[in-house]
Amino acid sequence: MRYEAKTEEDAVAGAARALGRPASELKYTVIRDEKAFWGGRVVEIEVEESGSRAPEAGSREREAETTEPPLAAAPASAPALEVDAVAAVEATLTELLSAAGLLVETRRREVNGDEMLFELFGDDVEPLLADKGEGLTGLEVLVGRIASKRVGRPVHPRLDADGFRAHRKEALEELAHTSADEVRRTRRPQLLPPLAPWERRLVHLALAEDPELETESEGDGFLKRVEVRFKAH
Repeated sequence: MRYEAKTEEDAVAGAARALGRPASELKYTVIRDEKAFWGGRVVEIEVEESGSRAPEAGSREREAETTEPPLAAAPASAPALEVDAVAAVEATLTELLSAAGLLVETRRREVNGDEMLFELFGDDVEPLLADKGEGLTGLEVLVGRIASKRVGRPVHPRLDADGFRAHRKEALEELAHTSADEVRRTRRPQLLPPLAPWERRLVHLALAEDPELETESEGDGFLKRVEVRFKAH
């Protein structure tokens, strides 16, 4: 069995807790000791098994008796394509985090059409949230691109951690209103920094009811800029 942590000692301690045995009794091999892409370190150990318990007599028969019938096909609300997309995103996210040496776990929070939200938590979440979530946004873009290629259609995963999206929402709404005030003061359009689709949507919504101003996304690709300007008369 394999266990990961930031140090060899932590990995051994985690294995001891999981197996319910003293750390001094464990026999293990360090199979990975790498530096993470975002700094830090990840160590993986493989613990030798002390022997497995032989199956109880008649266990095969009991399994046969309690075998449940095959599950029915997924309902129409969860088409196969959607299930495949979620699985592709989960697998891609896990692979990238592992390759980066980040000790981060994921939990799926919701799926709505082709958009899905995953919560990230763990010791190495903080580096992803630095510089206004630049690492989190970059990971989100990369996961979406790789997963889209795997399933053969666009998928739009969204990643969140430590309430980042809620804080980012407040910051973007404030930026939208500040930009609107600047447009009125200078009588000139304001161009916001490149934003992800969900961020641009928040800006558009923040100024949607403004009687004088309008917003429009500009540029190509995943990240686009939003222009705030007076409505044409």
